[in-house]
Amino acid sequence: MLPLTGIRFFLAFWVVMFHQPFFPDFQWMSRFPVPLPVLIRTGFLGVGVFFVLSGFVLSYNYPLWEVWSWKNVAKFGVARFSRIYPGYCVGLLLCVPFVVHPLLKQFSLAKLQSFLTVASLNWTLMQAWSPTTAQSWNGPGWSLSVEAFFYCCFPLVGVALWRLSRPSSIFVASLLVWAGSLIAPLSVTLWTQHLMTDQFWSSLILYNPLLHLPQFCIGILIGKTHHLLQSKNSILLGRGYYLYVPGLFLEVIAISFYGSRGVYGLALHNGLLLPLHSLIILGLSLGGGALARLLSIRPLVFLGNASYALYILHMPVANWMKYISQWVFSTKLEGFGATVLYIVIVVCLSSIVFKTIEEPANHSLKKLSGLGAAQFRQDLGILFGPDSTNLPAHSAATSVQGNSHP
Repeated sequence: MLPLTGIRFFLAFWVVMFHQPFFPDFQWMSRFPVPLPVLIRTGFLGVGVFFVLSGFVLSYNYPLWEVWSWKNVAKFGVARFSRIYPGYCVGLLLCVPFVVHPLLKQFSLAKLQSFLTVASLNWTLMQAWSPTTAQSWNGPGWSLSVEAFFYCCFPLVGVALWRLSRPSSIFVASLLVWAGSLIAPLSVTLWTQHLMTDQFWSSLILYNPLLHLPQFCIGILIGKTHHLLQSKNSILLGRGYYLYVPGLFLEVIAISFYGSRGVYGLALHNGLLLPLHSLIILGLSLGGGALARLLSIRPLVFLGNASYALYILHMPVANWMKYISQWVFSTKLEGFGATVLYIVIVVCLSSIVFKTIEEPANHSLKKLSGLGAAQFRQDLGILFGPDSTNLPAHSAATSVQGNSHP
């Protein structure tokens, strides 16, 4: 599904522009028409689309029609770990000097203990479970912590949702999941208004993995819908523009109402636009139309594959650029030129990391795990009994189709 790979680059780029540090408060956008500044300010929505896309791609590439055996759970875990962790480690390593320096500058045992606690949470992909550490070290890494939780849920949640076979039941389930995604942000209005400005509670709502699970579930339900449309040879096959064109149009209109991180902002962050995300992803997966063809061209497919590295590295790169400019060249990077330079550097670096680190490490870890996983599966068989199911072989996600995360 090349269009879904191509659009990942633009989603990651949307997040990069949202986080760019060289134009404080986006003053440079005041000269542009209103939709563009608002579009940049809502770049956080790209992460939510990634969550939906992750659920869809996993449901497309892994068998969900039967309960998984321990063998399949182990294979899935190895595949997902091999996919996300090498690039994630590169991002953390780039952050190490910036988090170690304050510790060495004012060293104390209490600070060392706090540092080791936060470090362990980041290296084990657990930081998003604590509101105070969700944005620690590499800020965008909170979404990888959420993804790790999704992967743990997928063998159970995915199989349960895949059992829905009628369009009406899928539609009702989607409505319930959508409503569930809005419970936390809308609860703010039912409790006290100060929760919106309280850092602990706002971080809990924004970053807690459990509160983002509905977005992942919607992606699985889209996958089931796509499967049903294919099995029935639907008229929508090859005509996905009937879905993604109105979806994009309505999404732009909905985004234009964004003003600040109030209740509406929290709802946007946690799933308010899930129906529109679904139209876009399902439409692009069905193919057809100029946009789908554009997103399928080779350069965009390559950049889409490198988009995970772009996402996980863009904040560390910004920090290093600011540090080098200040302490080596005694100047402060800011303005349009600095932003363009930043974009060029981070896109080129992410492409290099994808080809030289991410992809080779992914293949190597899977290859090495072929020996270790056999013993692991054997041990599981001793503990829990032999595999109770014989799932048919399912094609592994290719480098174009199977990159499920940001």
